[in-house]
Amino acid sequence: MGHGLFDRNGNIGPTLWADGRIIGAWAQTPDGRINHHLLIDPGPAARAAIEAEATRLAAFLGDTRVTPCYRTPLERQLATQPR
Repeated sequence: MGHGLFDRNGNIGPTLWADGRIIGAWAQTPDGRINHHLLIDPGPAARAAIEAEATRLAAFLGDTRVTPCYRTPLERQLATQPR
């Protein structure tokens, strides 16, 4: 696995899980949106759940911004990517 999920020291960034497996990554943009990237297609039910949870998390965080201590290549990309 890899796909930009880990930094140079082996620390993993924010991940998406389904059925006990890592299936992707997520990051918060400066304007508060939650972007995500799927490494595999978990199916329509899981995709819908991920979209709903991203919306719920953005609302829950409000004006709070989350920036991981150990920023991974994929997290950095998602944090700056327009949706």
